[in-house]
Amino acid sequence: MKVKGVDFVFYYITDLKRSLVFYRDILGLKVTQEKESWAELQAGSVTIAIGNFGPIKGKQEGGAAVAFAVDDVKEALEFVKSKKVPVKMDIYESGVCFMAIILDPDGNEVMLHHRKDGTIE
Repeated sequence: MKVKGVDFVFYYITDLKRSLVFYRDILGLKVTQEKESWAELQAGSVTIAIGNFGPIKGKQEGGAAVAFAVDDVKEALEFVKSKKVPVKMDIYESGVCFMAIILDPDGNEVMLHHRKDGTIE
């Protein structure tokens, strides 16, 4: 088997309208598809899919999270705090990056991330 890349990142959610407010209106992702129980949004070259269908309903268990590249983590964190988005981890500085963790409406972790060298993968 050979993995060729990432087709999309998927989060199970409980309320599509509420989650669209978070991903589209607060984080500013562009909706590329929207159906009754799921939507796809564009984050650079990565598709973020959210939905409430199939065998799992609501928040998924596990350690998956998406890291959204932002220009300034402090500024982005201040903005989402102003929108009452829960913060799980305040700004952390590693040797190569800055990051913070926020929660979507279903408690899924979303990272705000900035590499010090300015690259985005």
